[in-house]
Amino acid sequence: MLFHRNQTSKKEESKEPEIKQVHISSNMFIRSRFFTKFKRWMLTRYGFLIITAVIIVFINEVLFYEWTRLNWPNLDSLLKKPTVERLLLVADPQLIGEKDEGFFGLITRNDADRYLAKTFSQANEYVKPNWILFLGDIFDEGLSASDDEFKRYFERFDTIFQYENREQQCIVIPGDNDVGGEYYGDKQPILRQRFRNYFGRMIALYHQNDIEYLKLDIDMFESYVDGKRFAIMEQTQNRPLTSIFRIVLNHWPLLTRSTRFIKPFLNELEPNLILKGDSHHFTVVSYDRINITTHLLAKEYIPQSILSIDLKQNRFVYEITIPTCSYRMGVDRIGYGVLLLDSATKMAHLAILPTPRRYISLYLYGFYGVFFVISLMFIALFPKRSISRWLRS
Repeated sequence: MLFHRNQTSKKEESKEPEIKQVHISSNMFIRSRFFTKFKRWMLTRYGFLIITAVIIVFINEVLFYEWTRLNWPNLDSLLKKPTVERLLLVADPQLIGEKDEGFFGLITRNDADRYLAKTFSQANEYVKPNWILFLGDIFDEGLSASDDEFKRYFERFDTIFQYENREQQCIVIPGDNDVGGEYYGDKQPILRQRFRNYFGRMIALYHQNDIEYLKLDIDMFESYVDGKRFAIMEQTQNRPLTSIFRIVLNHWPLLTRSTRFIKPFLNELEPNLILKGDSHHFTVVSYDRINITTHLLAKEYIPQSILSIDLKQNRFVYEITIPTCSYRMGVDRIGYGVLLLDSATKMAHLAILPTPRRYISLYLYGFYGVFFVISLMFIALFPKRSISRWLRS
């Protein structure tokens, strides 16, 4: 009996490799049939169109974003320093309104909002900022918006930038498209009050980690001595500016104004840096307080990947214009600004994170749409032919 059982067990063991071989060959057969059918399906009337559509979407919605992100300047060594405060700068998002876009407004708004949300998420994840500074022109139709429309615009802003989840880390300043200020007399009190209800005081002083942020709304026509000085002094008189870094945030330019404006403004506030939006283009301007001269240090792009500015002495004041982050503004170089302030060395390190040129993707979608329509017309004319049979004929 023992001999018989041993023989039986040996037979079962010999069958195991055969069973495994059968399973492997069966799986290979199934996979082979699947890929054969898949290849045939790709060459059918609709298979080729679907596959190419998937490729186009992948290129536009994944590859372009990732490729641009891989070309961002390497900031790892600075971002990891414990003495560095990380600021993410967002200028002129100008969320599209509901009145001026016409029939395709829903499509254009959704595409622009999705672009902003995706690029901001990438920049925010890369920098992991201590503060996010929005440099004005938050909405495109803020001046003409009703209260209900403005509320919907704010809800879109909150969805894109997750503003209410990090409100203590954000400063939002108004622009001319939000409250007026581009033309003399168009800055209405009711618009300023509405903006204040959503984003806080128009003039405010914030302080954290040896950095002071002075939020202003001085437009192109307002003076300092006769206009804003009292409101600013009200914010600063009981909180003297004693930090290492003093940053003024204003949507409109300040250092290119008249000497009558600049001299008392700088003498009383003594900022190291002024951050602004408005022009949609990147520039860096330095102002020499002794010689009373202005010099353009950079325009459109940074000569090197990171621009380092020495802020140890107060002779020079720097005004930095951050480019727009919206592809709808009609400029080629768009993106987000990164400002890294090192309290140990009293240095400011500036970089721009460029974002994809969305119109290239939209043109690609347009060309493919034309190709798709022509292909459908061809299929309608030759309904019984597959692409492979047409190619062989």
